[in-house]
Amino acid sequence: MSKYTIAGLVSWLFSALILLFQSISSLMGTEETMVFKNLSLVSVIGQGHFDWINGLSWVNVQKAASYIVTMPLFLLLFCIGIFFFLLHMFLSKH
Repeated sequence: MSKYTIAGLVSWLFSALILLFQSISSLMGTEETMVFKNLSLVSVIGQGHFDWINGLSWVNVQKAASYIVTMPLFLLLFCIGIFFFLLHMFLSKH
Protein backbone atom coordinates (compact mmCIF):
# COMPACT_ATOMS: atom_id res chain seq x y z
CA MET A 1 0.00 0.00 0.00
CA SER A 2 1.22 3.46 -0.82
CA LYS A 3 1.30 6.41 1.54
CA TYR A 4 -1.65 7.99 -0.32
CA THR A 5 -3.79 4.89 0.20
CA ILE A 6 -2.91 4.81 3.89
CA ALA A 7 -3.69 8.53 4.23
CA GLY A 8 -7.05 7.97 2.51
CA LEU A 9 -7.92 5.04 4.78
CA VAL A 10 -6.92 6.98 7.91
CA SER A 11 -9.03 9.92 6.75
CA TRP A 12 -12.03 7.64 6.22
CA LEU A 13 -11.45 6.02 9.62
CA PHE A 14 -11.47 9.40 11.39
CA SER A 15 -14.53 10.42 9.38
CA ALA A 16 -16.40 7.31 10.53
CA LEU A 17 -15.30 7.81 14.15
CA ILE A 18 -16.47 11.42 14.20
CA LEU A 19 -19.82 10.44 12.68
CA LEU A 20 -20.19 7.61 15.20
CA PHE A 21 -19.41 9.81 18.21
CA GLN A 22 -21.71 12.58 16.96
CA SER A 23 -24.52 10.04 16.54
CA ILE A 24 -23.96 8.64 20.02
CA SER A 25 -23.87 12.12 21.58
CA SER A 26 -27.13 13.08 19.89
CA LEU A 27 -28.78 9.91 21.20
CA MET A 28 -27.56 10.58 24.75
CA GLY A 29 -29.66 13.73 25.09
CA THR A 30 -33.22 13.88 26.27
CA GLU A 31 -36.08 13.68 23.82
CA GLU A 32 -36.38 17.48 23.67
CA THR A 33 -32.64 18.03 23.17
CA MET A 34 -31.96 15.14 20.77
CA VAL A 35 -30.24 17.16 18.06
CA PHE A 36 -27.44 16.07 15.74
CA LYS A 37 -24.79 18.74 16.13
CA ASN A 38 -22.34 18.94 13.25
CA LEU A 39 -18.70 19.65 13.95
CA SER A 40 -16.85 21.81 11.44
CA LEU A 41 -13.38 23.30 11.25
CA VAL A 42 -14.78 26.60 12.51
CA SER A 43 -16.42 24.98 15.54
CA VAL A 44 -13.28 22.97 16.38
CA ILE A 45 -10.55 25.56 15.77
CA GLY A 46 -12.47 28.81 16.23
CA GLN A 47 -13.73 31.61 14.01
CA GLY A 48 -10.75 33.86 14.74
CA HIS A 49 -8.42 31.62 12.75
CA PHE A 50 -10.55 31.97 9.62
CA ASP A 51 -11.02 35.75 9.52
CA TRP A 52 -8.62 35.89 6.58
CA ILE A 53 -11.31 34.32 4.37
CA ASN A 54 -13.37 37.53 4.45
CA GLY A 55 -10.34 39.44 3.18
CA LEU A 56 -10.03 37.43 -0.05
CA SER A 57 -10.52 39.55 -3.12
CA TRP A 58 -12.04 36.90 -5.39
CA VAL A 59 -15.63 36.24 -4.42
CA ASN A 60 -15.80 32.68 -5.74
CA VAL A 61 -12.63 31.67 -3.90
CA GLN A 62 -14.00 33.33 -0.76
CA LYS A 63 -17.26 31.38 -1.05
CA ALA A 64 -15.44 28.10 -1.68
CA ALA A 65 -13.10 28.57 1.30
CA SER A 66 -16.02 29.57 3.52
CA TYR A 67 -17.95 26.48 2.42
CA ILE A 68 -15.00 24.18 3.13
CA VAL A 69 -14.39 25.46 6.66
CA THR A 70 -18.10 25.35 7.60
CA MET A 71 -18.99 21.96 6.10
CA PRO A 72 -19.38 19.01 8.51
CA LEU A 73 -16.00 17.65 9.57
CA PHE A 74 -16.86 14.02 8.83
CA LEU A 75 -17.83 14.96 5.28
CA LEU A 76 -14.64 16.99 4.83
CA LEU A 77 -12.51 14.06 5.99
CA PHE A 78 -14.42 11.70 3.68
CA CYS A 79 -13.73 13.99 0.71
CA ILE A 80 -10.06 14.27 1.68
CA GLY A 81 -9.89 10.47 1.71
CA ILE A 82 -11.34 10.35 -1.81
CA PHE A 83 -8.77 12.95 -2.88
CA PHE A 84 -5.92 10.79 -1.56
CA PHE A 85 -7.27 7.70 -3.35
CA LEU A 86 -7.52 9.64 -6.61
CA LEU A 87 -4.03 11.02 -6.07
CA HIS A 88 -2.70 7.49 -5.67
CA MET A 89 -4.53 6.38 -8.78
CA PHE A 90 -3.05 9.14 -10.93
CA LEU A 91 0.47 8.96 -9.49
CA SER A 92 0.85 5.18 -9.48
CA LYS A 93 3.47 3.86 -11.87
CA HIS A 94 1.61 0.84 -13.22
